[in-house]
Amino acid sequence: MTIRYSPIIFLMLAAVSGIPTAAGTDAHKVEQSEFSAEDAAVRKPVTIPEDVLAILRKDKTVLSILESQNLQPTNLPASWFSASAIHLSTSIRTDLVVVGEPPVSGGNSAIFWVFRATADGHELVLTAPAHDLIARNRRWRGCRDIELVSMTAVQISTVLWRFDGMRYTEYRSKLEPIR
Repeated sequence: MTIRYSPIIFLMLAAVSGIPTAAGTDAHKVEQSEFSAEDAAVRKPVTIPEDVLAILRKDKTVLSILESQNLQPTNLPASWFSASAIHLSTSIRTDLVVVGEPPVSGGNSAIFWVFRATADGHELVLTAPAHDLIARNRRWRGCRDIELVSMTAVQISTVLWRFDGMRYTEYRSKLEPIR
């Protein structure tokens, strides 16, 4: 007598027993790690915490747009941003990538803010305009590398950022023509 097991049953048993599957076991493998100015919003949006909004209210670009629209920083529209949870260092701390939405973004670029979770809330560790933000699996000083990609009609700029223990700093950049 031959016993046949369904692949679904095998996958369920693997998930319950902790056996690694092709999907992996790390949180960063299932969370969004690539963000683009082309996307309308992040795939799994989260509510932006008040401490992060307080930092965004002080951002020079955000202040300029608020002023042009005759708005006070206390009236910062939540619709100007979308945020996604990401694990840059450990699976214990949940960090954030905040993406500017119109009118904070435009054309083929968006402003990205990366916030690191701390015991006291969140701290801003990177702000940059780009077309794409990609959180790489490679780590430096405990945090994932971040790659920013921008383009014009004739060239592509790729900048790799690494965590220096306090914030992300530019590590390497490359400028190449569009072919």
